[in-house]
Amino acid sequence: MKKLPAFALISILVLLIDLELASAQSFNLNSFITQDSIPTILFNPPQDDKKPDKTTGAGSRDDRQCPQDTQNDAAQTGSPQPPLQALVPPDNYGVTFSEHPTFWVYIPETSATQIVLSLKEEGIKPHWQVFLPITGVSGIFGFKLGEESQPLEIGKNYQWAVVMVCGDQPGPNDPVTTAWVRRVLRSQQLDDSLNWLEQAVWYGKQGIWYDALTALAQARQLQPNNSKLMRDWAEFLSSVELKAIATEPLEPITD
Repeated sequence: MKKLPAFALISILVLLIDLELASAQSFNLNSFITQDSIPTILFNPPQDDKKPDKTTGAGSRDDRQCPQDTQNDAAQTGSPQPPLQALVPPDNYGVTFSEHPTFWVYIPETSATQIVLSLKEEGIKPHWQVFLPITGVSGIFGFKLGEESQPLEIGKNYQWAVVMVCGDQPGPNDPVTTAWVRRVLRSQQLDDSLNWLEQAVWYGKQGIWYDALTALAQARQLQPNNSKLMRDWAEFLSSVELKAIATEPLEPITD
């Protein structure tokens, strides 16, 4: 029987070792998110005395859909779908480390084809705004402040809003949802080796709402069929009284 040269045997051995290591690494990465031992992602609201005196969001549950969409809901299902809603804690306020954070909004199924995202500093009238297209399907959408917008300054409060444009142009009666954000100073650096899920846990413990929500959303979008992540997401939203929309489809972030 013909023997293989020594260098060929070494090459085969190295290849087998590489394949085994790659398989083990892949297994470890995927199994991390499916383990039951993963810590629950909790949100610890910060003890904050610097938020605005009034943080109530604009709009009531009855006026956060386009009129024609409300009529269609009643005709087709007999009950209205959840209204336009910012994903924020009950006090309508949250903090971030980012100068260009991502804002998350539930948008109901609608005939509207665009929204207006706006941002203004507390007590200052001029504000930044941008028109963004939407598809009309219902779901939870993330809108990241673009680099063209003024970066958030540390220690300042900002009110952001999403207006659903029901006609060709924005009108005074268009559905709107508003919330507040304040950028805070990062007291400790985040470990760069943490994955999205670990980042969500870390931000949640620090009380950094917007960053925790975005990190958890990124983890879900990487593994959309992971049942553990789906439960974590639903429980995280339910913990801040957002249970009504916790199982709605999660859409990609719009830059």
